[in-house]
Amino acid sequence: MTTKSARLNIRLPEDDLRELEAIRERTGLQSVSDVVREAIQAYLHDEISTWNADKISAMLPAALMEDVEMFIASGDATDISQAATLALAGWVEEKKRYYLEGKEALRQKVSEAVEERGTRKGMGRTAARMRVQ
Repeated sequence: MTTKSARLNIRLPEDDLRELEAIRERTGLQSVSDVVREAIQAYLHDEISTWNADKISAMLPAALMEDVEMFIASGDATDISQAATLALAGWVEEKKRYYLEGKEALRQKVSEAVEERGTRKGMGRTAARMRVQ
């Protein structure tokens, strides 16, 4: 099976080229082209996995962050992104359940209370009429 490829020519500032050369030396890759190929593959991998995601930033108390890191280390999540996604997914499901099921239960209670109040008022009027007669 043959793999199609294309040649790209790009212009880079000298500082970036020096940094790519330093990365090549540190990683033991054969050429700067290999460094660029690996960087592009890593970038594409990251982009593919998040193409339909939004990035968030949050300030967390240090103690909470320590707990999160502990759970990640124990294998409950692969990284902070997955841990946050799992936590938020659970929170959102809880809110959906509350607003969908809880709201309906609240409506039912209000409806029952209104009926009960109407019944009490009706009984009060009947009792008042009976006293008058």
